Amino acid sequence: MSFARCRRTRHLAVTVLVALAAAACSVGHDDPRPPRPDSSAAPTGQPDKLHPVVAFVQPAHGSVLVADASGRTWKAADMRPSASVYDTAAQWPTKLAWSPGGRRLAWLDAPNDVDQTGQIHIVDVRTGKETARPCPCQGIGFLGDDAVSLSSDGSSLLLFPAAGGARRVALTARQRPYSRLVAGGTDDVVLFSPLLDGPGVERGQGTLAVADRKGTVRLLLPAKGRTTFGDAQRQPHGTGLVWSSADSGGACWTLSSVYTHPVTTSGDPRSSLPHDAALRHALVTQARLVTSLAWVGDGITTTFSAVPTCQVMFPARTVSYYLRDGHWTYLGSGMLGIALGADGRVVRLEDPVYPRTHEVDEQAITTGTLTLTAHGRKRVLATGVSQFVLTPAESAAARPPTTPAREPGEGVTAEDDHGARLPAAVRKLAGEIEDAAARGHTRRLAALCDPCSATVRRWVSSGDGARDVLRAIRTHPRRLSGGLLIYPEGSTCVDEPHKDISCTPQQLRDAAVLALKPGVSPGLGYGGSAFTTADAVRVPLTLSFEGGTAQWTGLGVS
Repeated sequence: MSFARCRRTRHLAVTVLVALAAAACSVGHDDPRPPRPDSSAAPTGQPDKLHPVVAFVQPAHGSVLVADASGRTWKAADMRPSASVYDTAAQWPTKLAWSPGGRRLAWLDAPNDVDQTGQIHIVDVRTGKETARPCPCQGIGFLGDDAVSLSSDGSSLLLFPAAGGARRVALTARQRPYSRLVAGGTDDVVLFSPLLDGPGVERGQGTLAVADRKGTVRLLLPAKGRTTFGDAQRQPHGTGLVWSSADSGGACWTLSSVYTHPVTTSGDPRSSLPHDAALRHALVTQARLVTSLAWVGDGITTTFSAVPTCQVMFPARTVSYYLRDGHWTYLGSGMLGIALGADGRVVRLEDPVYPRTHEVDEQAITTGTLTLTAHGRKRVLATGVSQFVLTPAESAAARPPTTPAREPGEGVTAEDDHGARLPAAVRKLAGEIEDAAARGHTRRLAALCDPCSATVRRWVSSGDGARDVLRAIRTHPRRLSGGLLIYPEGSTCVDEPHKDISCTPQQLRDAAVLALKPGVSPGLGYGGSAFTTADAVRVPLTLSFEGGTAQWTGLGVS
């Protein structure tokens, strides 16, 4: 496994910040049902450029756009990346930064091939006036009203005031090579400095420091404290910091988590991870990316995803939450980007268009449809969007969600292992079997298995039998000849895209329901990503369907 591939995967964890998304089922502030897109005409009138709400990038159009609270959009800038940039994805910024008042946007483009100096772009969203200048720097943010970055040599902050010009502020502690500014702030900025691999230091780990306007540097983590890094967001009108880690056991085994820190004092960050059915169903394995972070007043919205370039992707493999004081509230599955705004507004990135590639490829950008929900109406702002960010004022005034979304259930399914709908009689019988097994009604189970032999009914009536019956009946069945269905379907699949036996959505759901762990499949030539449902249930179930009637006929072949 090459270092280059691993590096590109870490880069992906940032570039897909809110770029990967799927058909979303998410909660609004007061209504657990996601609103349907408004079929009425787009909002009329001139956009309110004095009060922007969200900025976003449309790579195909080379544009940075902004929307107001009514969903009216306007172009803030045309991106003009260097023609010498090697790949397409590097031409577009991985991060947009708003000024505190929401008047200016800043971003960096990629360095060119000649002098390794990219450009900083700062645009006034009201007037469209843009300033672009060479910047040998790493990372973007705002220090108060000044756009700010870290010099590539790690020696100083580079400030770009609204009045124009540039100013260099020497740091009291020079940062290591490849350090970068990861978050701005009112009075200081946060810097990440990678450490060299060695004893006690794992790949990708580094330290965090805070630098103020005078250049004074203070370590944020305790002595020998270290973290890996994906993305960070500073709390609007506050001091808090949230960031995602990117711990990696290889290109396809990233373990991202969410960390929070008060910044005002040095010490250990706070980390937590949801442990619910929604996360288990989305990820199946431990490998995960944190693909979005956004402040909601004193809380945070965040989204976890499977690793798109390495695993089979479909909507249910992303899951979003609201986090506050260590408590996780499920917001929905199928999104890779949700942010809550003022007056109950919700911005989502949905309906993904994934790169058509099975390799880690930085030339590919995943995009989605950006929507704004306000006053019960959901409007499409744009398609082909790679990232978005709310203004600080919008995030600071957001309210936490009042009603959590309904978590994915583990009940019986309505379709077979290929997604075809099951007959109504089969669904009804499966529901009755599940209900009896879940309640421990063993006599009822035995009665439902009426055509079964006495030996089978005795096994069904036992405690272990009821448990195995419950696990099996909640999976997707495989259709056999003669109207037979077997639960679970019993095949082997691999959680890798573009393979002959790549897992289907149905198979991965079954893996989550059965709490399967990926393993090695030597005979098929796959290692570490193979799921075999046949071994998960000691004795499979067999149902038959003939002439509109469904029967539980007995047990299958293990």
